Amino acid sequence: MIARTCVLLGFVVCGAVAPLVAQDDVSSQLWLDYNPRLIWPSTFEVYGDVGVRTELENNGWGRLVVRPGVRGPVGPVRLSGGVGTFYTVNEDSPNQLEFRPFQGVNWTWPSGRRLSFDHYVRLEERFEFETDAWTLDTSLRLRYRLQTDYRFGALQAGASWRIIAHAEAFATLLGNAGQFDEKFRIGFGVERGFVFGWRFRADLTWQKVGAPFSGGPTENLYLRVRAFQRWLK
Repeated sequence: MIARTCVLLGFVVCGAVAPLVAQDDVSSQLWLDYNPRLIWPSTFEVYGDVGVRTELENNGWGRLVVRPGVRGPVGPVRLSGGVGTFYTVNEDSPNQLEFRPFQGVNWTWPSGRRLSFDHYVRLEERFEFETDAWTLDTSLRLRYRLQTDYRFGALQAGASWRIIAHAEAFATLLGNAGQFDEKFRIGFGVERGFVFGWRFRADLTWQKVGAPFSGGPTENLYLRVRAFQRWLK
């Protein structure tokens, strides 16, 4: 069942990607993530993502991501914090190692049984090293993401489907934006949930970027395939 669902999600999103990635002025990418989540009875959570990302064109880049975090409710909102580690292997420029502490606040409004709107504001401190000479660039960045989804039941009892739309804006408040200078992204996804704590999701996202290092394409299109696993403690 899981394998069939993954194949279905892949075909749905790849069918939409194919005519777009052929454009010369758009960078096509593939992101693969594993997202574990451990929940205490108090609703306090330890969560994160481990993944790889790659640019599919020649002379592109590959990236390893490890980003643990914690979050919990404070009144009507949820506060979160953590630190991400990003290692980027570049073909035509020095490799990059980035440490990215972050703090965020999340709330849902309005919220319904099938349709809800999720808001997430995040502040990131970025410390990015070029690994040839270990020079350091620092910056402070603000992000705001709006996400909505429509939930409906699957044929399997207790399982579900979700159709997801999301948009996110980025603003560098201080410092050098570095190799990855995201400006805005918008995307759509399909998710299949199972009764035993697993969810699988495929997203197709268009992203507007700056290109301070390479002067390359200023638009990205990426397919992100994610596996979520949840434990209750």
